Amino acid sequence: MAVVSISRIQVRRGQKNTGSGLPQLASGEFGWAVDSQELFIGNGSVAEGAPFVGNTKMLTENDNLFEFANTYSYKNNVNVQSGDSPNNPVLRTLQARLDDRISIRAFGAMGDGTDQTAALQRAIDQLYLNATNKSTSQARVELILEPGEYTISSSIKLPPFATIRGAGKRKTIINAGAHVAFETVNETSTPGVYANDSTSTTLNQARDISISGLTINTTQGPGLMLVSCKDSKFTDISLIGNYTLGDAVTDTSIGIKLSSLSTAVSSNNNLFTNVEVKHFATAVYSDNDIIGNLWSKCTFDNLYQGFALGVSTILGTSGMLTGPVNNSINESTFDNVYSTAINIESGTENTSMHNKFYNVGNNGGAAFLNQHPIIKLVSIRNSSTDDWFQRSEELGYNETYKNGVRYQPEVQGPVITDFNTTHQLSLNNSGTFSKLFRLPAETTKGYEIDYIYKSNIVDATRIGTMTLVVDPENDTYNFSDEYDYTGNSIYSEQLTFDANLYDEDGDATNDTVSIMMQNLTANSSGTISGIALTNPMVITTSNDPSLTDGQQILVTGTAGTTQLNNNRYYVNNVTNTVGTIHTFELYTDISLSTAVNGNIGFTAWTSGGTVSNSDNASFYYKVKTKS
Repeated sequence: MAVVSISRIQVRRGQKNTGSGLPQLASGEFGWAVDSQELFIGNGSVAEGAPFVGNTKMLTENDNLFEFANTYSYKNNVNVQSGDSPNNPVLRTLQARLDDRISIRAFGAMGDGTDQTAALQRAIDQLYLNATNKSTSQARVELILEPGEYTISSSIKLPPFATIRGAGKRKTIINAGAHVAFETVNETSTPGVYANDSTSTTLNQARDISISGLTINTTQGPGLMLVSCKDSKFTDISLIGNYTLGDAVTDTSIGIKLSSLSTAVSSNNNLFTNVEVKHFATAVYSDNDIIGNLWSKCTFDNLYQGFALGVSTILGTSGMLTGPVNNSINESTFDNVYSTAINIESGTENTSMHNKFYNVGNNGGAAFLNQHPIIKLVSIRNSSTDDWFQRSEELGYNETYKNGVRYQPEVQGPVITDFNTTHQLSLNNSGTFSKLFRLPAETTKGYEIDYIYKSNIVDATRIGTMTLVVDPENDTYNFSDEYDYTGNSIYSEQLTFDANLYDEDGDATNDTVSIMMQNLTANSSGTISGIALTNPMVITTSNDPSLTDGQQILVTGTAGTTQLNNNRYYVNNVTNTVGTIHTFELYTDISLSTAVNGNIGFTAWTSGGTVSNSDNASFYYKVKTKS
């Protein structure tokens, strides 16, 4: 550059904020402001080449770089207009720009596994309870919890408008130990001093709180304690306790607990979305007047019980005038629940809808150990709608559990339940009445069963509704079957349904009802003229039963080899040996891999018997229950 002149450095000093303040400095002259600890240099004259006459501030260690200049604009104003014109972008300080995102690390919580209680609470207090901005819309900011593990040694208090976002489940982890993890408080709280719920009103109660994207581990619980909290959202959270199936049940092992000061000052209109609750004695608990809360797309796993609502409610007392009302559990999954998934003993208009229930109420084991209803609705005007139950399949028609296993109800209580699940069975011949499927009969109740029968062998289709009322205590039932039939009239009366009560657990009280079926529909039959007790067993008929390999048959009326009667088998190696004599081998499975061994457990044939070309029909049914 061109050097104008060289001289010794000249420095002036004085006070910027007194008297006439900072003077115009000569070209290249330094001026040190003692009181503000700032350094300036004279610009020089325009004749010397300065853009303008004046002083230029120089940076020192005492300056805040982030507030020094309004130089930040969105995308540097390239290909985007942030201001009112392309040449007038919105400029902000770096400090203001960085403050847009509030990280917990700014308050000293590093997520390194050490105790972060003080830093977490300090951040929440300063952001949402600080007297300078409390209750203002500008204070309703989002606090970011970076990935890491945050150990806490006491519960973190959440005032109104607290918004906490983690990096995601199993990324941001809160280790609460034997403490409540998060507890809501009302607006009269101040930093370090948290108001008792008795001071809550509809105007100052905990509200508009949001927590998302984190995991809460606790050895005791509750993980979330909502105290008179309303209009809040909890999203993408995993709550994990230390309960395992079969453990002793403790009152404090709770994932989410909701309480209310009164019916007006209540925990209401809270939304729980994609929340996991695992390894607690109780997933969700409340005895109070909680109203309009919704759990959607949540997962409940490895629990003693799922929802326990109104279990210890004392109706008519403060905060318990009605019990839980109008709460909903939708599109959620329950699995490995020792006892009941949803238990509502007080309150009304609570609903379970479109939920799926696996391995619930079986005391932690398989279906034959079922001891509890899956949904228990003690008070009226609560409902289960379009829920799916694994139990309906296992105890309804799984051959493993058809005999000797009591059928506890999916839904128990004064409720009309439309299960709205269509079940499909394969229906074959049965010369005598046999169990088709089973239903619970723990108390007097009614059933409507819509069904469709369609034979795949003959021209026969039937659509109808069975109506059943059972009174197990008095060992009575009333059954009717109204239907429409289309097809060959020969088969119109060959299919018959009835019902029968059973004491499956042997306690001298009926507990299960079975829909019984007799199906005489057959396309053809053959008269047995001999049975060879070989391996495989071979049957000979004197006429052609029109069989092909792999087809199923029903054996009836044999003398001697009575072990075959009223059983179905699959045939193989169908042959015509001499004239009108026909033979075939017997197998127990459709894949023809397990032969009926005539050498074991069978007595010699003496006379008679018939083989029928067994009906092979599709049978669909859907159940509505009225308790």
